[in-house]
Amino acid sequence: MNAFTIALDSIWSHRLRSALTALGIVIGVFAVVTLISLGSGVRSYVSGQFKVFGATLITVSPATPGQGKPGHPRFGPGSQNVPSSLTLGDAQAISRLHSNTIARVAPVAVIPAPMGTAPGATSGLSVIGTSAAYFPAEQLKFTGGRFNGSGVVLGSKAAVALFGHQRHLEGRTVYLGKTALTVSGVLKASTGITSSANNMAFVPVTMGLHVVGLQNISEILVQASSDQSVNQAVSAVTGVMNHRHPIRNFSVTKDTAFLTTINKTLSTITTFLSGLAAISLLVGGIGIMNIMLVTVTERFREIGIRKALGARDGDILVQFLAESVLLSLLGGAIGVGLSAIASHVIGKVAGFPAGLTVGSVGLAIGFSLGVGIVFGVLPALRASRLMPAEALRTE
Repeated sequence: MNAFTIALDSIWSHRLRSALTALGIVIGVFAVVTLISLGSGVRSYVSGQFKVFGATLITVSPATPGQGKPGHPRFGPGSQNVPSSLTLGDAQAISRLHSNTIARVAPVAVIPAPMGTAPGATSGLSVIGTSAAYFPAEQLKFTGGRFNGSGVVLGSKAAVALFGHQRHLEGRTVYLGKTALTVSGVLKASTGITSSANNMAFVPVTMGLHVVGLQNISEILVQASSDQSVNQAVSAVTGVMNHRHPIRNFSVTKDTAFLTTINKTLSTITTFLSGLAAISLLVGGIGIMNIMLVTVTERFREIGIRKALGARDGDILVQFLAESVLLSLLGGAIGVGLSAIASHVIGKVAGFPAGLTVGSVGLAIGFSLGVGIVFGVLPALRASRLMPAEALRTE
């Protein structure tokens, strides 16, 4: 009789015990495959978001003099610990290049002043000073109005925080500190990498700096004219900044470099978490080995009869090794099935595509097969080495 047929009969005869034995493999494979699938989904989502922008954005950020360490690109201005020496003059100098590799230049400054519907009132909104070029560079759309250089543009959630769900807010008054300003436009809700703009209010950079008494800006956003001209634009921007800042207290960062950093970080985190989850595979393998050792003891007489009828040591070895491998593969298959469901549901809830990858399924099968073989060898060897007379004497 085929070894795998005997193994299936044995597993079916002890269904509950087999199910509990395979549970460790199910949990381990489920955890590993789900984490890998989600990690891959997040990386694909982030890469897709950058492709939407064409990866043409370049950020000039403050850095330690002479080192040029990158700051925090986009929607994180002012979050770096290095004091900024960037000025509006730097942004204007880049704009005056009139280079065909540069499409837009926008100064960006965090304005540390409260914004509310009354003088001195605060709504907890982040206030950013910038110029009209900022919005097309970030592909931010308006539901109404525009950035006119004198009024305030509100993100979708910022508008709700200040005025509730009222419509047609253009012309309404808000206060930056104690300075009255007029709402000139409201942005459409953004998703993905630009979603932080929903909670922000945007004011003309010169006005914002004047209100809080600052001169330096947080960063400069530069948009290259095309994907192919990014490197030339970086060179042009760097040349201007080197001339204006000889001590090199700035950094010029491409979005593509930022994307690489994100993907490396996500890969490291996914690998680390998957390694932790794989520990449950080790536990499941030990469980299989223990149960198989018990199974060998229970089936001494069966082994003795088979050997007395002419079965060789190799036949017995293959029989019990097949049972171990089948248990492990069945557990792996169930784990992969559960992972497919979990990845799909989590991806839907979190808002990014997540599903099984060929690599994760192959890894699951390989893990399951390896666990079955490694932890099934010892019980199988024990069974194959039994002498027929000794096995038949066992009650």
